This record gives sequence, structure tokens and C-alpha cells, in this order.
Amino acid sequence: MKKLFATVFMAVSVSISLFAQDANQTYSKAVTSFDDTFTGASNVVWSFGEDFTKATFFQDNHRVEVFYNAAGDFVATTTQIKLEDAPAYVKKAVEKKYSNYSVNEAFVFKADDQTKYFISLEDERENIVLAGNNGAVIVYSRTLHLTPEK
Repeated sequence: MKKLFATVFMAVSVSISLFAQDANQTYSKAVTSFDDTFTGASNVVWSFGEDFTKATFFQDNHRVEVFYNAAGDFVATTTQIKLEDAPAYVKKAVEKKYSNYSVNEAFVFKADDQTKYFISLEDERENIVLAGNNGAVIVYSRTLHLTPEK
């Protein structure tokens, strides 16, 4: 029984050690890539998920999030913006169809060669997220506010 426990303990210890090494290598690769791309960024906060690493910081008073995959390779950035900083076609869509909504958040998403704009809006009935890309704006998601029955 002691040999079995010792064998299982060793196997678990090796697995945890290998996982920690992989996580450290991923983090190290992501940090190196980040430092090469975002020179001068300060007060960077790192967070980790099962399949990603994320760096969050402020640049020119805008929150920026940089995502890396499980291998530590760059995936995408999101940058918080104001609605007035979005392209004209996005602003026009909001003004035309959603003028009675409040803007919760707006950000630009950049990955590879694509750039998308996301605008989170809310009124008393619902929250919606619009996505703008290549001159078109669509409803990306919609969540209705549920009112409790009396």
C-alpha cells in the first residue's frame, strides 16, 4: 500500500511540476511578446484562464486588454473607446435605431487583419451589443430585462 501511495504521489507531483513548467513557459512567452509590442506600458495586470493569458493596462486613458493563447502566442487586443471615436457608420447606426438607449461601453477588437467595433447599449427593456465591421452593423447579442411577476 505504501508503494502504491508513493507511486501515485510521485506521478501527481510530476504532473503538477510539468503543468507549472508549461504555465511558466506560456507566461514567459506572452510577457516577452507583450514587452516587444507594447513598450512603455505600465501597471500591467496579468490574468490567466484555462486557454488564455490576458494583460490589462491603460494607454492614453483607454483600458487595453491583450490576449494570448495557451501557447503564449498573440491572439487579439480590445481597446475601450468612446462612441464618438467609432467609425461614422457605427455612430450613424446607433443614432438611427438606438437613440433612446444608453451606451454602457464601446471597444475596438483587433485580431490578425480584422477590426471590429462593439457597442454595448441598454434601455429599460433590454441590453444589446452591436458589432460593426466593414461598414455593416449587426446585433451581436440581446438580453431582455425580466420583470418579476406580481
